[in-house]
Amino acid sequence: MKIIHLSDTHIIDTKQKNLYGIDPSFRLRKALESIQKYHKDASMVVITGDLVDMPSKEAYAVFYDIVKDFSIPVYPIVGNHDKRELFLRYFPKLQFEGFVQYSLETEEFAFLFLDTLVADKPYGNLCQKRLTWLKNKLENYKDKKIYIFMHHHPLKSFLYEMDSDANLKNSDKFWDIIDRYDNILHITYGHLHRITQMQRKNVSLHSTKSTTFQVAFTPDETKEHLTNEEKPAYCIMFLKDTNLLLHHHEFLYEDEKYTGYC
Repeated sequence: MKIIHLSDTHIIDTKQKNLYGIDPSFRLRKALESIQKYHKDASMVVITGDLVDMPSKEAYAVFYDIVKDFSIPVYPIVGNHDKRELFLRYFPKLQFEGFVQYSLETEEFAFLFLDTLVADKPYGNLCQKRLTWLKNKLENYKDKKIYIFMHHHPLKSFLYEMDSDANLKNSDKFWDIIDRYDNILHITYGHLHRITQMQRKNVSLHSTKSTTFQVAFTPDETKEHLTNEEKPAYCIMFLKDTNLLLHHHEFLYEDEKYTGYC
């Protein structure tokens, strides 16, 4: 099974010319063109939050117009830049009691999509209602191999601002639940605008780059939060049995190929 992971698209409305000199809509369209060209056999495209940069009806209309007719099913979730009520105007079925939280299943796998949004805050949280939903789903899917998608990172990233005031604030409660199950294979998150990979006990985790702008690597001690011009990417996830292979693909200049050796 193949899943395409995109993140942090930060779409702007048509009144705004660019974001840090970048056209987010152009880059998302280029990513989807690449996916259509090379990965049309994928089962789904997952976008892990921060779909728009400044939440407005116009920005969500632009985002929806880009993804609505894509040939592969697109499953977005919300991040700290998003607003649930605006998102749900376009994706009304992807919810649980007003939260953007939902699940999908196949014969072998179950995919859980979590809502870590705290309105108007950079950090994330999972309230008791959302945690109870998670527990119930994990009980229901004890016979499946489980993958979880969320926006905020549940482990330390060693990026100062992201860990001090932009992380998942109640990650301890999250892990209290996750640790009870041995069939959770992997957690995919967004938010960091970087390729990161983590491991906690038997659960692996990863993030990929934004399709728009990236976060510079500034170690914990610098206490800085800077963006940079690293190339955007998406991640190709290959799932087979209990195995997972990840490829992070920089799509903007993918057709500029030459003959050479590694």
